[in-house]
Amino acid sequence: MYCSSACRQKAHRGRSARRTAALRETVRRDAASRRGQTSEVARSLQRSAASSMQRARQQVDRSVELCRTSELRLQESDAIRRAVLQMSPSNSSAERALWPGN
Repeated sequence: MYCSSACRQKAHRGRSARRTAALRETVRRDAASRRGQTSEVARSLQRSAASSMQRARQQVDRSVELCRTSELRLQESDAIRRAVLQMSPSNSSAERALWPGN
């Protein structure tokens, strides 16, 4: 159980990075042991590692994009809230959200 989606994403990125590092190390060891002999298994591992690294980069890029979008939404929400508070009369109802049912 995670306290937020950001914590869940952070844990997922950590797991992805560890898997990628393990794949990279496996490919490196295999390449060092074969020295010039590139087997189909080694090529498959290299493709898999490259694919995993590309996915990890894409996930990090998406996470950064979502953080930026979230920050913009929070700024917009704060600006709207301040504008509404400035326009409304200073009574107790000004502190409540403006919903159609109010």
